[in-house]
Amino acid sequence: MKKREDELLDHNYDGIQEYDNDLPRWWVALFWTSSIVGIIYAFYFHNPGTPTPLETLAVEMKEVDAQKQVMALATAMNEPSNEELLKVVDDSARQALGKDIYVAKCMLCHGDKGQGLIGPNMTDDHWIHGGNPTDLRRVILEGVPAKGMLSWKPILKSEEIDSVIAFIWSLNGSNPPGAKAPEGELFKRAG
Repeated sequence: MKKREDELLDHNYDGIQEYDNDLPRWWVALFWTSSIVGIIYAFYFHNPGTPTPLETLAVEMKEVDAQKQVMALATAMNEPSNEELLKVVDDSARQALGKDIYVAKCMLCHGDKGQGLIGPNMTDDHWIHGGNPTDLRRVILEGVPAKGMLSWKPILKSEEIDSVIAFIWSLNGSNPPGAKAPEGELFKRAG
């Protein structure tokens, strides 16, 4: 195939004449490829039998919800009881580990001695969300977003959370100076 010579066109605009150049082959190939892909896309995504992106999202969200329920059930089955948590409370090594974690993560809101700053006092017998060790564990795991407490579930391991509970439980009755006023309901600790 012989290449066609560029031709100078007859029209003139402000003293500028233009050539009738052939388009580059890569441009023509890109044009036809885009056109074919566009036609295939239109038939595939705008076909009445094909689910819309919103329908696909709804199906995927149902799958995610089902997985969340399965994980919640598995987590609930692995949750320690009050009795198991009270056994951890008596372990001085776990209390020491809990103190280290408490100082690193909890002290800013609850004070260095558990006296309460932004968060509630941890040394008295008043509890906002329940006074059992399992209640305390639930609050640490889920957080209290309305009060600004984040969920520590993705950050701390289960044994670390139990160690923090052991340390907090050991603070009962320590009456640190400058303790925050009691909040919540009176709940005498069992352990």
